[in-house]
Amino acid sequence: MKQYYAERNGLIKNSISLSEDELISFFVQTYQYFHSKEYFKCATKGVWRSIPYSNDEELIIPPSLAPAPEVFFATRLQITQVWPIYEYAENYTEEILFTVIEILYDHIAIYDYKKNELITEEPKAEFAEYINNILRMYNGGYYIEPTNGFIMKLPNETLKQQLSYDGKEMPNEVFEQLSTASSMYYRFDANLETKKKAINLLADILEKEREYVKNLFNEEYEVPKNEHDKLIFGIVNGFNIRHNRADQKTDYSKEIWHDWMMQYYTSVIIAFYKLKTNKEIEKLF
Repeated sequence: MKQYYAERNGLIKNSISLSEDELISFFVQTYQYFHSKEYFKCATKGVWRSIPYSNDEELIIPPSLAPAPEVFFATRLQITQVWPIYEYAENYTEEILFTVIEILYDHIAIYDYKKNELITEEPKAEFAEYINNILRMYNGGYYIEPTNGFIMKLPNETLKQQLSYDGKEMPNEVFEQLSTASSMYYRFDANLETKKKAINLLADILEKEREYVKNLFNEEYEVPKNEHDKLIFGIVNGFNIRHNRADQKTDYSKEIWHDWMMQYYTSVIIAFYKLKTNKEIEKLF
């Protein structure tokens, strides 16, 4: 988002903090903007084309919010008072609002009749930009991740660097696991069980490379390799993350330590694959 004079020069001393009602109001106005541009027409009505030499039309792409928006939203949220948005938005809870935003992101599109194709990438990017402008002002800041459409808590600068890592040093399947774990953990509605599963995904990545991790980290830091291994796997094996044995530690501040575990494992994985890549490059020369 472009920064204007006051923000660019650090002259804005106070940031807006939207209440839930204000966020809903801003969302409805944002939705109205995209609705007026018919960006949800394909989702709700489908794409129709006139039949030559006839007054009739044919449906060439069915509506994606099938069989009807009311039914689609009701089945996803298990409540009936969601659609139409204009009618029910003022009664949305945070969970309903965020879920509605994610669904709209998935279904926003325009049809290019000249090229005969459904355009989704540009509408999604524009929708994410406008929604993020208001989400970042709510309750400490949220954002919709532009690549997958999940709403997450706005991260700090260190976490932003982790989440923006492009995975160029690691295999595609590993990067996909890493991305999946991050999406699971940082979603707005993630609970402790979901977060445990996300941490486990990261531990599984390291488990597959366990011996290589021990040896490579030992070379870099000259610390007995089992010390690295003990720290990395002692966490998931001893703090009720991977196992549910009686000897597991369960009486600790999970909300705080799970954040540390998630960021620690993410850092270890990124560091390992960067070191591994450098090692392989060195062998070529």
